[in-house]
Amino acid sequence: MIDQIPQSDNNDTIGLAQSLKPAAGPDAISLQMDGVASMSDVQVAMNKLSHQEAVVTAQLDALIVSQNAFKHELSRLDILRANLGSQAVSTRSLSKTMLSQAAGTAKRLSVAVNQLDLEQARVKSTLDVVEQVAELKTCVLGVTGSMGAAQDWEAAAAYLRRASQIPSQVLNGPFAEETVPTAEVPDPPKNTLAQAAETLCEFFLREFEEAAKENNGSRVTRFFKLFPLIGKSDVGLDVYGRYVCQGVATRARSNLNAGTGGLQSTEGFFYANALTKLFEHIAQIVEHHGGLVTTHYGEGRMVRILERLQIEADVQGGIIIDTWSDERSLDRKLTDIKSYAFTFLVQSFLPAPAARIGSPRAGSPMRKGASEEPSSQPEETVDTKRVDALLSEMAVMVARWSLYCRFIALKSKVRPRVVAKDAEADLLIEGRGI
Repeated sequence: MIDQIPQSDNNDTIGLAQSLKPAAGPDAISLQMDGVASMSDVQVAMNKLSHQEAVVTAQLDALIVSQNAFKHELSRLDILRANLGSQAVSTRSLSKTMLSQAAGTAKRLSVAVNQLDLEQARVKSTLDVVEQVAELKTCVLGVTGSMGAAQDWEAAAAYLRRASQIPSQVLNGPFAEETVPTAEVPDPPKNTLAQAAETLCEFFLREFEEAAKENNGSRVTRFFKLFPLIGKSDVGLDVYGRYVCQGVATRARSNLNAGTGGLQSTEGFFYANALTKLFEHIAQIVEHHGGLVTTHYGEGRMVRILERLQIEADVQGGIIIDTWSDERSLDRKLTDIKSYAFTFLVQSFLPAPAARIGSPRAGSPMRKGASEEPSSQPEETVDTKRVDALLSEMAVMVARWSLYCRFIALKSKVRPRVVAKDAEADLLIEGRGI
């Protein structure tokens, strides 16, 4: 029974949980005493109980020391709680007095700032409309004044260009209709600008055509640049397209008439050269003046000119091909080649038979037959050299056409272009056009 007595740890740093462990009660002590039979047993039991007492005393001392530290920390916590409570009271008081007022003031300021921003935006929008209407009135008066006694067509076109940049809601708005009209210009601004644009367009067309008839390149260039300023880009491109097409037709007819009916048209590659000159002329127009069109009319607008030039190239090229076909008797040669017998074609490549040496004897049937031969011209045959020359001329035409097609396809692509300073030179090069 003595072996069942629990053993205690002698470590002085025993934990708080172990120090709170209850010591052996009266029942455990009585249990230990039940097995005592002699003085030695009593002595052993006393020793164990003394040891347990010392252990419990050490635990109680450690607990008392730790409780003193805990009390000290609890005291500090009480002091801090008191200070924190006073701070909380001060904070609540500050929040109720100063911060609440500041929060209310900040909220009112935020609402006022938002309202001010809204008012500023409205004022700015109103000022923009007023400035645009003032600009519109300046443009209307400037257009009418430039078209009057001054006759400054560039200035009138520039005013129309400025007016086109004003938003339509301002141009058609009631404020502009009430403010812009004056005693000199009583009509609404929209009607005034539309009438001015139509009048200037008709005038520019007349001046352009007169300049084209006079071969005045500077005037042609001057009025050609004014069409996009008045919003008539399509009209300007169309009239310019007709103008350059007339120049192409005149140059092509001149080149064709230079050799038609003479030796030049029957020898060499005259018609191939005429077709080449036609393509080179069109290429010069596209290359030299494409930058001018792009600068004043916008990227890709040269395609509209290319379409008209291609139609004219088809017409003039067809005239050259038809004249070449008639001059070379191409249909007749094709018919002769198709109807030519193969045996005769072979014989035309064989050498002629050798002449008989000596004279036939008297009364020979050969002499008689020879004397009876009719004196007729030899049968016409196909001249292979002439056919070879035609094929060579056709090959030159096809090669020039292929090169021209590649050039037009390349120029038809919309891409950035660098405009030279002299791109605004005269639109005429020589003769009737370009």
